[in-house]
Amino acid sequence: MSTASSSPATPPHSLGSGLANLRAKWGWIVALGVIYLIAGVLAFGSVFFATVVSVLFVGAMMIVAGVAEIINAFQFKTWGKFLFWLLLGALYVVAGFITFENPLL
Repeated sequence: MSTASSSPATPPHSLGSGLANLRAKWGWIVALGVIYLIAGVLAFGSVFFATVVSVLFVGAMMIVAGVAEIINAFQFKTWGKFLFWLLLGALYVVAGFITFENPLL
């Protein structure tokens, strides 16, 4: 019969250990904040450009998601699910290319 120990072999993660990890990387966090601040000021200065860039980013993500769904379609064993995911992925890819063609639509 084994008895439960009062202290586990690996202590659970605590807030203090999480903060210690953040303190070790504070320079990178500040640099990322400065980059976000500069990007926000540039976006605020040119709302048109920021809109076009964000729409193109969403279009790229739609193409990536569509390709992933097409790849995922081949994991299904029934024709119904396969065709559904294949069609859905193809629609995502087409919609992504349409956003590239005319981002201000």
